Amino acid sequence: MNSKNKIFSLCIALTCFVLAYKFYPSNNIPEGMFEDPNTGKPMLLGEVLIDELKQEPFSEWYNDEFDNYNVDLELLSAISNPEQYEYELFLGTWCGDSKREVPRLEKIFNAFNVQFEKVKIIAVDREKVSPGNEQEGKDIRYVPTLIISKNNVELGRIVESPSSKEATLESDLFEISVGIPPLPNYSDED
Repeated sequence: MNSKNKIFSLCIALTCFVLAYKFYPSNNIPEGMFEDPNTGKPMLLGEVLIDELKQEPFSEWYNDEFDNYNVDLELLSAISNPEQYEYELFLGTWCGDSKREVPRLEKIFNAFNVQFEKVKIIAVDREKVSPGNEQEGKDIRYVPTLIISKNNVELGRIVESPSSKEATLESDLFEISVGIPPLPNYSDED
C-alpha cells in the first residue's frame, strides 16, 4: 500500500471514529439532556417545559411528590387573582429540594387555575448557571427558587423550601400576595 492510500485510509478511519463518537455516545444520557458531572446521571439545563420533568428519568420522583401532596385549598382561596403575577422558577433536576418542591408547586398552581406552562422554568447546573444565563442578576443561591413578580418588579421569592418550619408553600405565596414576603432560609447568612 502506497503512502497516499495509507493516508486516505487513515482519514476515512478517523472520520468514521468521529462520526461514531458524535452520533453513538457511549453513555446513557438521553438526547437533549446533559450528564451530571457528579453522578453521571441525566440532567436538564436551560429553559424547560414542565412536561419534560414528567418523563423518564425524572417521572418517578416527580409523580410521587405530585400525587402525594395535599394542597391547602382554604389558604389558596385567600390569594386574590394569582394570574396577575409573573412566575419564574429556577430548579436543578439533580437537587433533592427541587425534586420535592417543584411537583408540589405545580399542584398548587393547578389548584390556582394558573397554567404551569405559563411559569418560566429554568434548569440550572450545580453552580446555579443555565446555558442561556437566565440566572444573571437574579441572585440564585439555592434551588428551587420561585420568583413572583408583577409588572417586572419582584414581590417575593420562595427559596429551597417554605420559609420556616411552620410555613408552607401556600402560606409563603399568601404572604407574598399581601405584600409581606417571607425571608428566604439563607437570609441569616448575609
